[in-house]
Amino acid sequence: MHRRIVSLVGLWPYAIALLAISFLAGLAPAQVNASFSTFGTGCRGTGTGLDSGIQILPASMATRFGSGNAIPFGWTPHRYQEVLSGSELPAAFTMAGLSLRQPNRGPLSNRFTIDLEISVGYTTRTPLTMSTTFAQNFDAGAPVAVVPRAQITIPDMVATGPTSPADFLLTIPWPVTFDWIPAAGRNLLIQVTVFGNSYGGVASGYAFDAGSDPTMARLYSSSPTAATGTLERNLGIVMGFRALTHTAVPALYSTNTPMINDQFRVRVSQARASAAAFVFLGGSSTSWGGSALPMDLGWLGAPGCTLLTSLDDVQGFAINSAGNGSFVYDIPNTIYLLGVRTWHQVMIADPTANAFGYAMTNGGAGVIGNQ
Repeated sequence: MHRRIVSLVGLWPYAIALLAISFLAGLAPAQVNASFSTFGTGCRGTGTGLDSGIQILPASMATRFGSGNAIPFGWTPHRYQEVLSGSELPAAFTMAGLSLRQPNRGPLSNRFTIDLEISVGYTTRTPLTMSTTFAQNFDAGAPVAVVPRAQITIPDMVATGPTSPADFLLTIPWPVTFDWIPAAGRNLLIQVTVFGNSYGGVASGYAFDAGSDPTMARLYSSSPTAATGTLERNLGIVMGFRALTHTAVPALYSTNTPMINDQFRVRVSQARASAAAFVFLGGSSTSWGGSALPMDLGWLGAPGCTLLTSLDDVQGFAINSAGNGSFVYDIPNTIYLLGVRTWHQVMIADPTANAFGYAMTNGGAGVIGNQ
């Protein structure tokens, strides 16, 4: 990680004009909610990580939305299982992550963290034969704890909602992978054990898209240690499974929001191991140097790669041996930065990815706040 102090003269030249305008007009707001969200797409490098494709189950939900449901991720501490038909996963692959979709309608939630564990395994149980006893459903081998107990931070829901069933709000990478091998009579069983959340363990209403389909069923309890639960057929959370790949698209994200008098960390995962990286800080996502953004970088020998932000500041940092890296900004304690919008993107040196020799991440959009 590389770190430097943010200064209005150095890192944020475009903020000077905004500061002056706000000062002269007396428009500096008293309270602004800080936010950070990702946008756009990156391009493939040679890092190890999640494939950009998503295997959506049930398959019938790949082209339509369902309705929001807070069980299991936005509910009180409990145990949850969902069985999915193996016939909808006809090809073998290594599962390495789970993606969840925001409902296209319903209440918005934000600032939420879940204390959970996720296990995956085989079962001969079907949606019609799923047992109300949790232990009886993993009947074709011991489950694999793909996400040992961890604190998972959920991104703030998008105010406008998703516009396509292909848009997923959250992806949870699995520290432990699971090899799915199809076989006759074999189905997939997911178990989510929720121990608590940042709302004090009460139901938050943080719902994810749920489907109604005969290829799925769910079982849930009122305790993370319960032996039995309530069974509901033809219902469950829409799940997107991600395959492990060695030509991953590097991903930009952050686990915090840009606040005055605080640090803001831009993070990268799935990058080429032990590579050099450059973080772009921009004041615009629509134009740079007289050229329109986004800008296709195919002319540089990087087909599929796109520049998403203006380059008002560029800083270097290092990617570690696991393909991860980060850069920290120290944001000054001045109210005149409140409401300033920022855009970020990271470029990673990857000599064999394309003729340009670099892979690009998706973009990140932030609003500087004080709460």
